[in-house]
Amino acid sequence: MRIAICDDDRGFHSTIERLTEQYEYTRNIKVYTRHFDSGEALPIQNEFDVVFLDYEMGGINGIETAKRLRAANSKAVIIFISAYPEAALDSFEVSAFRFLIKPVDKEKLFKALDDYLASFDRDSIISFRTRDGGFTVKTSDIIYLEGDRGHTTVRTKDKSFYVAETLMQVETRLPQEKFIRCHKTFVAGLAHIANHSLTEIVFDNGEKASIGRNYNKSFKTALQNYIMRYNEGRYQ
Repeated sequence: MRIAICDDDRGFHSTIERLTEQYEYTRNIKVYTRHFDSGEALPIQNEFDVVFLDYEMGGINGIETAKRLRAANSKAVIIFISAYPEAALDSFEVSAFRFLIKPVDKEKLFKALDDYLASFDRDSIISFRTRDGGFTVKTSDIIYLEGDRGHTTVRTKDKSFYVAETLMQVETRLPQEKFIRCHKTFVAGLAHIANHSLTEIVFDNGEKASIGRNYNKSFKTALQNYIMRYNEGRYQ
């Protein structure tokens, strides 16, 4: 889970950092945080899953910062934090997910993050660390994995990520009923298979993966079980 902390009070940054580290440990989910001292410094593209945003800051305030995020079509969940409860009404204007009062209550912050994860269906999200930091995706968005020695390319609907984990390491973190090893270097997302032959898979984005001879039987069984379980009628 990628989190941005935006406030001109460095003490606030330390508090949220400490709480998110505790959350990472207790919930066994990877959390990556970045810090910004002003609304102007906060990137407005879809770089973060959650933004902790102070209502009152020097420069543009929290509401104006949130408006910039929404204008850029950012899908980030915004959690406002303020010492002024009366400011909560303004947060509805920018579709804030939560409004927490300073000093921040640990249980309320944990509950806000739990609710965010629940909105995804927690079993369907996975976090990775990359050279640029990290990212979190829904497993349903993963089309395939391709192994390359000690690294793995994670191909999603939107882009590809190169992560420092082996194919087996990533494979074991995925829901087994929705993914299948089809080759020594490929793991296929069953939901994204548009067609297949004895030797090749065609995914719904037009890309292809090989089916190894030793994986043919297990691939067919997994695909059949997936179709029966999820009632997918578009396979041929």
